[in-house]
Amino acid sequence: MSLTSEIKRSFEHHPLVREGDRILAAFSGGPDSTALLWGLKQIAPDIGIQLHALHIDHVLDGDSSRRANLAKGICAALGVASSSQRCPVHEHSHPSESREAAARRVRYEALETHRRELGAACVVTAHHADDQIETLLIRLLYGTGIDGLAGIQPRQRHVVRPLLGLRRWELQEALTRSGLQPVQDPTNLQFDNIRNRVRHLLLPQLLEREPDLDVLLQKLAGTAQRSRSSVEIRLRKQLDVRRTETGGSMSRQALENLPAPLWPFALAIVHREAEVAYPPSAVACQELARQLGSSHRLGVDCGGGWRWQSHEDQLTLSKPPPSVPGFAYTVEAPGECEIPELALRFRIRRGAVEAWMFRPSSRRAGLDLPIGPGDRVIVRSRREGDRVRPFGCQYTRRLKDVLIDRRVPRHDRGRIPLLEVDLRLAWIPGVTVDDAFRVEAGGQAWVAELESI
Repeated sequence: MSLTSEIKRSFEHHPLVREGDRILAAFSGGPDSTALLWGLKQIAPDIGIQLHALHIDHVLDGDSSRRANLAKGICAALGVASSSQRCPVHEHSHPSESREAAARRVRYEALETHRRELGAACVVTAHHADDQIETLLIRLLYGTGIDGLAGIQPRQRHVVRPLLGLRRWELQEALTRSGLQPVQDPTNLQFDNIRNRVRHLLLPQLLEREPDLDVLLQKLAGTAQRSRSSVEIRLRKQLDVRRTETGGSMSRQALENLPAPLWPFALAIVHREAEVAYPPSAVACQELARQLGSSHRLGVDCGGGWRWQSHEDQLTLSKPPPSVPGFAYTVEAPGECEIPELALRFRIRRGAVEAWMFRPSSRRAGLDLPIGPGDRVIVRSRREGDRVRPFGCQYTRRLKDVLIDRRVPRHDRGRIPLLEVDLRLAWIPGVTVDDAFRVEAGGQAWVAELESI
């Protein structure tokens, strides 16, 4: 099958792509991505798509800027709109993350951001059958399960890989017909990269002894993909996997009832649902299993800012909101102020003591404060050394310890607006009222309220 026919076939069966849609192509300028971009340009009028290419410069060597300019020239020669973005890997890598893993993560994050900004229906990459074969060998070398044996997926959320049915030589034939001169990346020949060692050293030797190995590996990936799909359909239903506004979730009890060998597979399903680039590490899976067996609430970091937590009977995977800068606002009572850092409005007023004031609330509290009309209170973020006397307690405690005891997630502790009166914390919303300011039945009280803006 020709390159253009294969791309057409892929888009015909893709539910995301419709006539008139914009497509974002991941474009390194190398032979594979140049063949892909040329093929997309050929079929664009037939299927009615608009093309845009994005080149990611990982600054892995001193010649990367020149290659970025050459890639831009290829796009111009094809008449394809393009952008280039510098994403230095050394500035974005996580601790213990390999250079290749960091580059891959940063690349997909940049592509997804650009896709959203452009309003593109999907991202298209130039992965082909030889990439699939190499990937399976790498995963076999390191040890893998059914997820790994499934190899590179033809479609993952907004990423489409239309060339997985073609070999590298078929892309080279199309490139020759195009007359384009691709950019040669010298890092593809560096043997400190496992993929390069597999491609140039291991695979050729294996094929000398087992000429059908490449075909057999492709069949293995296909079989694993079908098996994984069948298992995933059943597990999704059993685990009640859902997508949430901040990530994904599943039933905690259903996970605990699963055989332990299925846990990594189950967790990976929720990672995919939340559009996390990678499944949880073995260390994260082990820590989650430990906490599930020893506590009601849990919290497990699994890389990239993503975190597993428990809420009632659900396990949730989410990315905590960014931290907010410190803030402090003075309010004359009665009165109100906005807290833009939290998108909240704080209000304090007088009101009759009511039954709700004796129940905990994250949005309002009744307080017996030693102030009168015209006096001032402060609404602020947490500070080092803060102390409070929790409701019903005989002594003050460090606020940090109280928040830990109440299982307030670490990333939420700086997002709580604290009410300070006469240099003393009076209300920690959703946590406690200082015992010195608790109300008694009957009479009047000061009412502190929070509302979204």
